[in-house]
Amino acid sequence: MKGSGKIIKNKVDEKATLRRRVKALEREIAALRKNEEKFRLIADHSGDCLWVMDLATLRFMYVSPAVTRIYGFTVEEILGQGLSNVLPPESLAMVRKILEEELALDAAGKADPKRMRTIEVEEYRKDRSRVWIENVLSFLRDENQQPVAIVGVSRDVTNRKSMEKELRSLAITDPLTGAYNRRHFQDEMQREISRSERYAHPFSLIMFDIDHFKVVNDRFGHEVGDRVLKELTAMIRGRIRTADLLARWGGEEFMILLANTKLRSAVRLAEDLLKQMQAGTFSGVGRVTASFGVAAYRKGEGIDDILTRVDNLMYKAKRGGRSRLACDPDPSAAT
Repeated sequence: MKGSGKIIKNKVDEKATLRRRVKALEREIAALRKNEEKFRLIADHSGDCLWVMDLATLRFMYVSPAVTRIYGFTVEEILGQGLSNVLPPESLAMVRKILEEELALDAAGKADPKRMRTIEVEEYRKDRSRVWIENVLSFLRDENQQPVAIVGVSRDVTNRKSMEKELRSLAITDPLTGAYNRRHFQDEMQREISRSERYAHPFSLIMFDIDHFKVVNDRFGHEVGDRVLKELTAMIRGRIRTADLLARWGGEEFMILLANTKLRSAVRLAEDLLKQMQAGTFSGVGRVTASFGVAAYRKGEGIDDILTRVDNLMYKAKRGGRSRLACDPDPSAAT
């Protein structure tokens, strides 16, 4: 009897233990459901798009409703789609490279498994227009801590990127003409000197100054004078290559940097610009001319050396009667 009583007691204890485990499991399930409800509530009402992508197929397994506001897709339309459906080619290449790097770090055990990475890329909307998206990414892991999915939070930062671009533009351009400013031109010129010294690439400068511009301002007013500067800038832009740099050097002085260009070609361009100004007219003013100086970079020169030479050449043209050009006399620069 004592043995049977012990057996009964053990069974009672097992049932009690089982009930406690069941109760604990129910509490865990309830907590998980509560957390899931909280996650869903946050995801459904967040302005950012929360998503989960299967790592093996790189297809979306979950997306929050914000996908419609940011991308124009419904949740149903985006589920099952892959990276190539939402990323332009250049963004896709960058994301794949980053993913390869992260997986390599993971395989080598050299990174925190809870790490996050933030990237900014252009992405497609449903209508194939593009938006700039900031993505905060991390891996979702299985019980063996192996990555099985990517968890992401995506935010539209198009307006911020536009403002950054505008600020960069304001920092390097002349506000009146839209040509580059002096500081940016000097920075680019220093880089061009470095390239020329390293690879023996030629480059040339054209400097020109509008003749008697003070008379234009005094006679017609500064508003008309400003319009002349804008029209002249537009004319020059129409004649130079996209690789060339046009800057407003100061007042009515301008500078053109001609990359990979020898003196002879630079002189031809300056002659064409001079003739175009001599033959043309400017709104409200009529004929406006300029004096040009043209110089080619010489090996070993510093930035001040070539700037001084081209400035002297421009003033030589002015002293010679204006509406003309003076060029670098160095025969080796023309070969």
